[in-house]
Amino acid sequence: MTVRSARILLILVSLLLLILAWLGIAGGIRQWPESRSLAQKVQTFAQFGYGFFALLAVVSAFWEQGTAQFIRIFWLITLIIAGGLAPVVWGESGWAAGMVAGLAALLIGVLMLWLLGIGTRGLTSA
Repeated sequence: MTVRSARILLILVSLLLLILAWLGIAGGIRQWPESRSLAQKVQTFAQFGYGFFALLAVVSAFWEQGTAQFIRIFWLITLIIAGGLAPVVWGESGWAAGMVAGLAALLIGVLMLWLLGIGTRGLTSA
């Protein structure tokens, strides 16, 4: 991969992560007063968490890989929890819908982390 394509990929994934950071943090802050049950509080906390860790994931693209991996794993875990619980605790859907949503969050998260890894490796190997 060329340095130019690695930069473009890194910019695109970083923009997506920044959008998720905004949605997660703003949504978590907005949802917290509406959270009544423990499950809603857990989902809201996870939503705030994936927003926070998405922001750190962008910044960590320029850090040492061990720390960056730690942050990215936490981002993925909070993304799966928030995505899987949301339809159950807010949309009153069944657990099957929550499992499908959690699996979708996992797949999207893994894809984004894979692309982020390609972008950062392309810059460091040049």
